[in-house]
Amino acid sequence: MKKILSLLLVATAAVFIDGCTKHDVFNGDDLSSHSKKDEAQVATDWYRLQLRILLERNAALNGIHFGYIGIGLYESTRFGTKNSVSLSKKLYQMPEMPAKENNNGYNWEVSANAAMASMVRSFYAGLTPANMASIDSLENAYNQRLKPGTPSANFERSQSFGRKIATAVYNWYLTDNVNGSNVGYILPVFAGAWIPTPPAFANPVNPYLGSARLFVAANQSTVAAAFPAPYSEITGSEFYKVVKSVYDVSQTLTTQQKDIAMFWIDQGNGIGYTPPGHDMFVITQALEQTGASLATAAEVYAKAGIAERDATIVCFKSKYVYNLIRPVSYIRKLIDPNWLPFIVTPPHPEYPAAHAYITGSVMQACSKVMGTSVKITDHSYDFRGWAPRSFHSLFQAAEEAGISRFYGGIHYLPSISIGLSMAKDLGNTVGAIKLTE
Repeated sequence: MKKILSLLLVATAAVFIDGCTKHDVFNGDDLSSHSKKDEAQVATDWYRLQLRILLERNAALNGIHFGYIGIGLYESTRFGTKNSVSLSKKLYQMPEMPAKENNNGYNWEVSANAAMASMVRSFYAGLTPANMASIDSLENAYNQRLKPGTPSANFERSQSFGRKIATAVYNWYLTDNVNGSNVGYILPVFAGAWIPTPPAFANPVNPYLGSARLFVAANQSTVAAAFPAPYSEITGSEFYKVVKSVYDVSQTLTTQQKDIAMFWIDQGNGIGYTPPGHDMFVITQALEQTGASLATAAEVYAKAGIAERDATIVCFKSKYVYNLIRPVSYIRKLIDPNWLPFIVTPPHPEYPAAHAYITGSVMQACSKVMGTSVKITDHSYDFRGWAPRSFHSLFQAAEEAGISRFYGGIHYLPSISIGLSMAKDLGNTVGAIKLTE
């Protein structure tokens, strides 16, 4: 079977598909089609479309959306794997999902396509006409590819099943208690407390996120340990030395260190894919570059999304437990009043480092599925003229994401190392979720 050509996702939403031969159909528990590596492309194409949408604007709490969407993808395809288990049996307060009809044929690519189209339409607020055209075009392209080789009843049954899963997942999402506002939050005042940072001096974001429902019940009690160096303004103290190392590196940044800092900024709004988006782009490329099956892609995207959400919640809960001052505030007060970091400091407390913890959790969870030695070349920012970056493992990408914040001047080294250590724990917990009986 010929590969589908890369989708051209532009404002006109044109999608060009190469010719293809008759597609094998899943019937009941027949798993033969799951050996076909090109099946994963229906999943990776839908994630690439989401990334194009994120590139246009920084969609609010998109890391939360990836969790639900990944779960929906898995549930819409899981019956293609023998003895599979619904995530509703594994995740906290997840309702039971629709079941397939016994002894009737399905095409799980059709189901995945229908589920993803429905979820992208539902989860992304403020979609433009061009976005909607892109969604319609991608859904129709896969329908046209898959329908000729699928008996009509099977095709319609598969579509209906995918849409039922999407609706069930979205209805579950509507019970989500996540609070992304900062209304009414009062900044604590104490020695070493976080204060708004230049240049915008914005109010803190996500102070209530830590109270949100997690996917994994075991993560509910997780919080970072206290920062290892007690706050001090005494020259030569442990805390002073931790901050001074950020300042010292900023004075001698190499071209390579600057490139790393810039590669992981991920601001969104036409500049980057947002941090969760960049994480999903790395995972998407890993699936493509390793020739993964649809079954593998569905499990990877589900666990990536689960880890993304839970790590984000735990990270921000920890940030607002400690409310630790950012390097720029300390340095301008005690070391250099005119100093600014290489990249702009985001408006939330310093500890633990989010890129290290959240990206690390995602990569560790996916490594438990794909293996710890998956090599990846990240082309996320080719469109900006930046050279792709290669890694010997998924977690090495997370390590670079973490250290990028030190080079950028916005995190202390202990915040990064502790974030990566916590990431191993959370990622292992999510990655070890057993999905077969």
